[in-house]
Amino acid sequence: MKWNNTFVAGVGAYVPSSVTTSSAVDQGLYSEESREADGFEGASIERELVPPQMAVEAAGKAVTDAGIDSNDIDIVFHSGIWFQGVDMWPAASYVAAHAARPGARAFDLQQQCNVGLSGLELAAALLPSVNGHILLTTADRFDGGPVDRWRTESGVVYGDGAGAVVLSSTGGKFELVSTHTEAANDLEKVVRGPQFATCPSTTTIDIGARFDYFISTGGMRAAAGRLVDAVTTSVGRALADAESEIGDMTRVIVPAVGKTKLDWQLQALIPVDINRTNWRFARQMGHLGAGDQFVGLERMCAEGGLEPGDRILLVGGGAGFTCTSAVLEFRG
Repeated sequence: MKWNNTFVAGVGAYVPSSVTTSSAVDQGLYSEESREADGFEGASIERELVPPQMAVEAAGKAVTDAGIDSNDIDIVFHSGIWFQGVDMWPAASYVAAHAARPGARAFDLQQQCNVGLSGLELAAALLPSVNGHILLTTADRFDGGPVDRWRTESGVVYGDGAGAVVLSSTGGKFELVSTHTEAANDLEKVVRGPQFATCPSTTTIDIGARFDYFISTGGMRAAAGRLVDAVTTSVGRALADAESEIGDMTRVIVPAVGKTKLDWQLQALIPVDINRTNWRFARQMGHLGAGDQFVGLERMCAEGGLEPGDRILLVGGGAGFTCTSAVLEFRG
């Protein structure tokens, strides 16, 4: 999809300080083998705020960065992949009331780790009918309970944090040039496991065990091929709609997974040098659930070095399976 008059006007992030992976190894929380193989140096860990509170912090920075009045925000999309602080409660309404205005339309979105970028695509489609701006936030805190940030998923260390962007039709620092989403919804079974449950898990979630179960069913080869097709098609069509090639991208923001996964992804799916990606700061924070792309964009802005006309490719993927790719052009 090629977009017109659609801009990312402001970006914001809230990322707490990190605990080093070496200290996690010393405490017996993380294995030295995984630390060496995956290359994570730390994980951001929040001690006080719940995810919607972190989202409000990130949103405030994005609104300030956009130079707009929060009362001009018409829609709020909030996303996360884990517990948001209260059971059966609309976290998006909290974000809207504290970061926008009580009358803003607020919606919680879900699509696992791809929900930030897929939400951006959805917001872009709604923008022409909106009398104002759209605020998108993501936030997660993987602290205690059934999620073990160090062991729940092989090749991943989960970090806490929030990201936010303001989408506008009146201008901004980035123009949204194109997006494309590919879906293979029957691949939800890859991480479903052998059976359903009638209530949330009270034991440690082990995504690796679910994955191993799927492998035992004999469908892994076909599933892997379809995942590759989904990602390469998403990236390829977003680039084609932007009339660009991967070599035209100044920066590429990808999911913050460890190098046991990332090295393969950059070889088979998104052929770019790792130094052009967000890995240099993602390895300090860990995987932020739905927030890798928004926080990665904020970090690249803070890092500096972008010139007007530079293009950035953002790629998101989430269990389900969906993949969304977006091309942004920096306007200064």
